[in-house]
Amino acid sequence: MLLLYATQSQYMSKSEFQELISSLKCRGCRLSGGREALLQALASAGKPLTAAAIMRSAAVKKANLDRATVYRALSFWEKEGLVEILRLEGDERLYHLNLHHHHHLICTACKKIASLDFCRSLKQEEAMIAKQTGFKIQRHTLEFYGLCPECAQKNN
Repeated sequence: MLLLYATQSQYMSKSEFQELISSLKCRGCRLSGGREALLQALASAGKPLTAAAIMRSAAVKKANLDRATVYRALSFWEKEGLVEILRLEGDERLYHLNLHHHHHLICTACKKIASLDFCRSLKQEEAMIAKQTGFKIQRHTLEFYGLCPECAQKNN
């Protein structure tokens, strides 16, 4: 399954967001105003955001969060597995909600990001790697970098 962030939104409705918040509270996650505002910014964005874009978001501005608080909240949610960091070429990082396990195609020219869901085919490879190395695999990430069809056509 291929999902282009540029064309299909990752936006969450208010009710979906409230369900997410309720489930986090049920799991015992401590939800400060800053942590919730950061999740709101990512949930309403519809695409991965830079930290600067998160800080400019209405939810974060309304909560009056400073830069350090935003980075602490991002770090907290990343450790919880709810926020994923996409590392682009150079030091640029994008953040997005990680509501299900997936991988990415990242265009190095226009920065378009596509989401891929194909882990079922990786399960055998993962099991083989674990067996050969004795490594107990807990999770994995995978990004493919290259040119999207539009940028590839421009470069021809």
